[in-house]
Amino acid sequence: MVRTQFQLDDDTYEALREAAHNRRTSMSAIARDILRQHLGECTHPEAVSGTDLLKKHPWIGMGKSGETDISIRHDDYLAEDFLDIP
Repeated sequence: MVRTQFQLDDDTYEALREAAHNRRTSMSAIARDILRQHLGECTHPEAVSGTDLLKKHPWIGMGKSGETDISIRHDDYLAEDFLDIP
């Protein structure tokens, strides 16, 4: 294992500290898991799957429109909605 240092703002540090306390593990273990998840290599048994995430946060996906190009045409869609306002 390689030792490294990170600079964190106060809010991020407190959130990391609280997460470690709640999970009864080290801040380093939490940071490693977050980095693995972000990099797509998480093998930790407590990693949240997509299904678990939807169970925990059922509001995810509530705004599905059926459109497949929103990331490309978001400005067009917003302009259409703006123009439809009475």
